[in-house]
Amino acid sequence: MKKSKEVLELPIISIYDGEQLGKVKGLIINPEKFSVDFFTVEQKNWQVSVKAIPFKKIIGIGESAVMVEQSNSVIDLNEIPFINQLINKQVHLIDSQVLTRKGDLLGKISDYFFSDETGQLDTLLINSENKELFFPIENVLSFGKERVIINDSLQEISEQIIKTSAKHESPTDKKAALTAKLIELLKANPLSKDIFSKNGELLFEKGRILNNEDISTLKNEKAKVSIEISLDLKE
Repeated sequence: MKKSKEVLELPIISIYDGEQLGKVKGLIINPEKFSVDFFTVEQKNWQVSVKAIPFKKIIGIGESAVMVEQSNSVIDLNEIPFINQLINKQVHLIDSQVLTRKGDLLGKISDYFFSDETGQLDTLLINSENKELFFPIENVLSFGKERVIINDSLQEISEQIIKTSAKHESPTDKKAALTAKLIELLKANPLSKDIFSKNGELLFEKGRILNNEDISTLKNEKAKVSIEISLDLKE
């Protein structure tokens, strides 16, 4: 899965000879298929006609480059009238308003996720009341030039956002959430053994219940603390 803004400005490289064919200038959305169908190409020679790469010609989209088989993967926009039809619809998604079919405004699109294998759109990233929300594409009714219409009430939207946000939660976010939970356990239970610094100095004695200042001391000392959890499971 890729964010659209992660792809912009990536160099386009030919596998055949290793040459750079240009950079990704933009993404062309197909509003009927809810997919990214083409990448437009920025080239050094501004006098040449506008070029694009059909998504089906893309071999891979990495963190450092977009890979295509060879230079003929890049085509002139004039060769395929369908591309110009998509461009003329001006569906960019970024900064588009998100409205429910009942007329409620959810926010504006700041980015979107799409499959780096098929180009199919997956999730909209929406700025709503200073919050960043993840909204699944299956609940979108239509894309327009300035607005996206979705088929949900605001209550149903909240449920969808919770499910989709969990799917896009990064490993870093998950680790931070787990660390926070473990810290709460430390603060709620007495220590089962003494804790020492790396130099062998006693920091906290067995039986002590740690407070926020104690937790900060542990972090500064980069001390490692083992937490043992026992569960009493009853039918």
